[in-house]
Amino acid sequence: MATDTFQTRLSNIMGAEYYPSQRRSVQTAVLYEANRCLNSRYSALRPFQRKIALYDCAVDLINSLTFIPPYHKLEIMFRTASGKVPLSPELAWRRMKLIDREISKVIVPGVKPFMRGGKSHSAACDAFIQKQYETVSKQKGAKHPDHWEYSHIHIFLAYRMFYDGESVSASLPPATDPNPARVVPNKKPQVYPPFPHMGTAPPVDSGYGSDDLKVFASQITASSSAPRRMGLGKRKKGELDDETRRAMLKEVKDHLDVLKELEKVVPPAEMEKRKKALWAAMPPTPGPFLAAGGGGKRNKAAAAASPSKKKPAAKAADDDESDLDSVMDI
Repeated sequence: MATDTFQTRLSNIMGAEYYPSQRRSVQTAVLYEANRCLNSRYSALRPFQRKIALYDCAVDLINSLTFIPPYHKLEIMFRTASGKVPLSPELAWRRMKLIDREISKVIVPGVKPFMRGGKSHSAACDAFIQKQYETVSKQKGAKHPDHWEYSHIHIFLAYRMFYDGESVSASLPPATDPNPARVVPNKKPQVYPPFPHMGTAPPVDSGYGSDDLKVFASQITASSSAPRRMGLGKRKKGELDDETRRAMLKEVKDHLDVLKELEKVVPPAEMEKRKKALWAAMPPTPGPFLAAGGGGKRNKAAAAASPSKKKPAAKAADDDESDLDSVMDI
């Protein structure tokens, strides 16, 4: 029989699968569990240390969930799915504090009618979600789509996992901090987490949302001693591990998809400016391709878009757009 842990419970409830629509629900469950892990240790910590410890513990718990792909783990602690800005420890703490309050005020009164007749906790939860779907969709008897509860009632996953009826379950497994020797800073840092997204410096708000990626990419290509983050060790100049490169590509592609949807709304000059900013945030070309072709299309497009090259602006824009599209379609 498998050991009953936070990880196994979450995996069983979610069917050992993860979809982007479940991001906020998983974040809520992880923050709740992180608080359980640290609750007995808060008294020895200052307020800012508690918030940082909660944030770090939540990240460690996410990394312990083997059924979630690495590139999706990066997104779970984002403030919003579209903004791709990490939660601050302060916001993570506030969200954690609201969980029990919202469950008591909203979820428990709604589930209570379905607890009658000897129904199990799981059956009552399923009946509540079905009723909520029928109410919202105005389609009585229509089965709710898979994963509907995650995208519409993100706090409900925490209720499923940690409650039984009207109160916290008495059969919860002991909370286990993935890092029992956790260390928190003695002095409150100016920026936390110190590596927003995948960068090595706090992001500069330019309106593009990719400056931290630009910093990260420039540091990788400028020095062979890349920061040891997300599996990065000593690599050759211009090289990234596959996981990090794909995560960077995904963020650029997500921003590009939004721009395409707004093509008729955003002025052409602004659209071109933002596309060039996204292009500058692209990760370096993988090592084997650099060796074979000296950087390929991306280097040529970067040279064409460089201000130091005296080429017609229209041609540079055409080269930039065509090469960007060819890379994004891969």
